[in-house]
Amino acid sequence: MRKILISCSILILLSGCVQDPSPTTLETSTKKSEELPNEYNEKIALLENTVPKEESYFFQTKEFKIYLPYAVDFIDISKIELFSDGNLVAEIPNQESIQLQDKHILILQANKRINHFDTVTLTDAHNNHIEIPVGDYYYEGKTSDDTIPNTKEAFIRSKHYKQAKGSLVYTIEFTKVEGADIQFSVPASIQKIASLEEQKTISETADTITYEFRIDIPKEYFIDQDITNLNLELKAEQINHSLRKTIFKAFIPVNIDEYNTKAP
Repeated sequence: MRKILISCSILILLSGCVQDPSPTTLETSTKKSEELPNEYNEKIALLENTVPKEESYFFQTKEFKIYLPYAVDFIDISKIELFSDGNLVAEIPNQESIQLQDKHILILQANKRINHFDTVTLTDAHNNHIEIPVGDYYYEGKTSDDTIPNTKEAFIRSKHYKQAKGSLVYTIEFTKVEGADIQFSVPASIQKIASLEEQKTISETADTITYEFRIDIPKEYFIDQDITNLNLELKAEQINHSLRKTIFKAFIPVNIDEYNTKAP
């Protein structure tokens, strides 16, 4: 009987020496989104359940922007993944390659070519994966190296833009550079969609030259594709013989409701 009592005492002493896990460590390892504030979860639900019916067309570049439907500045983003039809096309785990602009625009840097994605997955500090549909993003062409030195570059003196009923008109005045030619362009897929695309010189002086670029997007395309928005990128390149440099870029959103406004 005495041996039994001694054994029990030893067990009690040993069990008292075992420390409970640190409350802080336990809380960190088991924290889930349902334990976060309701406001956080409500904002996440809004992001995940918003399905934009839009297409976006850009030129290929190492740094690119994603225009999200709502602000994401409340999320502590640790990683971003891009998916195309459910397939992973790019992973950006380095926070130095992720910037946030105007609360809802992500500026990302990728080390590989991206042709298309339609879903963005954000991983937050609590290891929650937030899946956000963003519509179809298409990237075309190849990344070009700017080879014209700044001393030979044409600069914008003034610009004017008007848009209505799918007609997009940019008027831009550049400084004149001897031997330089300015060429406007949009991604090839937009050229196939457009009902009209033209560039012309509308005025010229000894020091400046003014161009007008116009492109018309037909309303029927929105109806056929069942989309409400079409976003496109316009760029102007300066060309000096074999040298070239992108000297102007513009993001142009077109909404189907604009076809009810007066044409330019």
